[in-house]
Amino acid sequence: MSDPAAPPPPPDPSSPPNPFPAPLGPELDRIVARYPKRAAAMLPVLTRLQAARGFLSEETVEQVAGYLDVTPAHVHGVVSFYSMYDRGPVGRHKLYVCRTLSCRLRGAEEVIRSLESELGVARGGTSADGRVTLVPFECLGLCDMAPCAVAGERRWGNLDAAGVRRMLEDLK
Repeated sequence: MSDPAAPPPPPDPSSPPNPFPAPLGPELDRIVARYPKRAAAMLPVLTRLQAARGFLSEETVEQVAGYLDVTPAHVHGVVSFYSMYDRGPVGRHKLYVCRTLSCRLRGAEEVIRSLESELGVARGGTSADGRVTLVPFECLGLCDMAPCAVAGERRWGNLDAAGVRRMLEDLK
């Protein structure tokens, strides 16, 4: 793996210009340099940009298309296919709550309703303080912990109303 602090490789004169200012631009150049074709770097480039900017705006999509030498439609297709990419502002924590069979049978709907009430939002909404976006999700792969939720690297299982309150405290 390349050293993230290493200077970016010299620009290829046939490559599109990098529209991203430092320090992000050189970092993206290092990412792209690891791939045989510019377009192959799309997922890590989008992921890094979302981490830096919070979401992928229309302007960002256009910039990525030019930078990776693909069409904006191609970038839109990728962004809309993967649920990990946000096209608008979201809370500091995206709270994914499983709603598939194992979780549903063990009370996922009640957990989601409790979260809606505690956060004052509907499904897909963001709390007024910008702290949490509530995202019902199809299978988090934690069926042994049903009903469950995930935010970043944190996960909670066997949730009930008291567990919801503890989880929201954890996310402060």
